[in-house]
Amino acid sequence: MFNKNFVFGCATASYQIEGAPNVDNKVPSIWDNFTKIKGNIDDSTDGSTCALSYYKYKEDVKLLKELGVSSYRFSIAWTRVIDENNNPNEKGIQYYISLCKELVSNGIKPLITLYHWDLPQWIQDKGGFLNRDIVSYFEKYVDVITKALSPYTNEFITVNEPQVILTLGHMYGVHAPGLKLSTKDLLVCVHNLLLMHGTAVKVIRKNVPSSFIGIAPCMRPLIPITKDDLLYKKCYEAMFYLDKNGEFVNQTPIYLDPIIFGNYPKNYYEDFKDILPDIKEGDLELISQKIDIIYYNFYTGTYASLDENNNLKIADMSKGYKTGNVPWLQVIPSTLYYGPKYLYERYKHPIAISENGYCNDDILSKDNKVHDEERIEYINEYLKELDKVSKEIDLRGYYYWSLLDNFEWNNGLSKRFGLVYINYSNNERIKKDSFFHYQNIIKNKGI
Repeated sequence: MFNKNFVFGCATASYQIEGAPNVDNKVPSIWDNFTKIKGNIDDSTDGSTCALSYYKYKEDVKLLKELGVSSYRFSIAWTRVIDENNNPNEKGIQYYISLCKELVSNGIKPLITLYHWDLPQWIQDKGGFLNRDIVSYFEKYVDVITKALSPYTNEFITVNEPQVILTLGHMYGVHAPGLKLSTKDLLVCVHNLLLMHGTAVKVIRKNVPSSFIGIAPCMRPLIPITKDDLLYKKCYEAMFYLDKNGEFVNQTPIYLDPIIFGNYPKNYYEDFKDILPDIKEGDLELISQKIDIIYYNFYTGTYASLDENNNLKIADMSKGYKTGNVPWLQVIPSTLYYGPKYLYERYKHPIAISENGYCNDDILSKDNKVHDEERIEYINEYLKELDKVSKEIDLRGYYYWSLLDNFEWNNGLSKRFGLVYINYSNNERIKKDSFFHYQNIIKNKGI
């Protein structure tokens, strides 16, 4: 059982649920453009035909209230609140004010993510994360939206999953904006993204009294296959080693070390010495503005063992494990034990799980219901592990991903993570069995 102050919530993201791409002066995002290119999205859909929460937000808040969550994590579409001339768009701002008012009047605290991947296309056209000007553009946007929403919440996440933004969007090109950058350029993107984060923290502190701020990276933690002190130590060390020869932009320390410790990892300067970005005086001080909590997105892990020489041996997770209907989602419940534990040991900050969920092959039955037993089992087993680690670390909350079936990025609409089924032919919302199960968990503060 979790303590009485533990927060149970749900999470969504603007591009994935709002729809209405050309409404009320909204400008195009990189995802609006990326989805138009044939072959980029598995089922050739886009965010315009998703859950249409822009029109149905009151219905969604009603679902949240029935579910019993005390907090709702959602993101702001930068493209709705700032136009192509970098000026505020009052119609877009009013939408988020209305949403926040509806949440607060129903006893639900808004937890606002400021950047969840839908960068304005006009900023990408100026270089996107490669252009340091993105920091001042973000500053303007954050200033506008936090002033508008400060009467309704003090809780903010600056950036969602910087690892995915840069690995899938700028290294492999399978997410918007579809780039495949050099190591040198990726390092520039990392630094500018961190400057965006630090600038946002500074602006929020100015605009929102008693603000409570975090960032939401993601991790696939190494899971010791046996209880062994040496194995645990090696798994922990591997999670926070910056590997220049691997997916360094997909690793935790390149983001959280500068934020928490005020500097990049020790080997960063040596390993990348010939291609370092331009780190100006005051940059690291700005990046390391105090945050109050580390939000983290956990879905799955990777098993590890020791070989005969006590070297770390990483399991091949591509076969032999129960998997949700996306290939990367192996069901490894102890992810929610080891992941938060590693983070807390290194960074000594409160932790909240800002995303965790299961992609199921949901089918609407003849009685207009969805019986998603696998999702229920996933939630149960993962929360048991989270409950266990909550006795050892400062753990503040859990947000299931997602409230609604949504546009699942390059997978399109075919992959369903929601507690609520969306019938895309008429946008009817149908509560799945897992909705009622999670409702009961919230009521009882645990399994």
